[in-house]
Amino acid sequence: MISAMNICAWAAAAALALWMLWDMLKTNRSYSETYLTSSAEGEIIDAEVGETAARS
Repeated sequence: MISAMNICAWAAAAALALWMLWDMLKTNRSYSETYLTSSAEGEIIDAEVGETAARS
């Protein structure tokens, strides 16, 4: 029983790690480093670009 729980926990951790890696790669392809680091206190510089990004 403990062995099965251990395997499930490792599988869940691996799934989360793969999801975070996929999301990081998707974000890096969609936005430039300049855009990702340009906001000040959460305010997006170009609101139109932010709205378009939020809808896709």
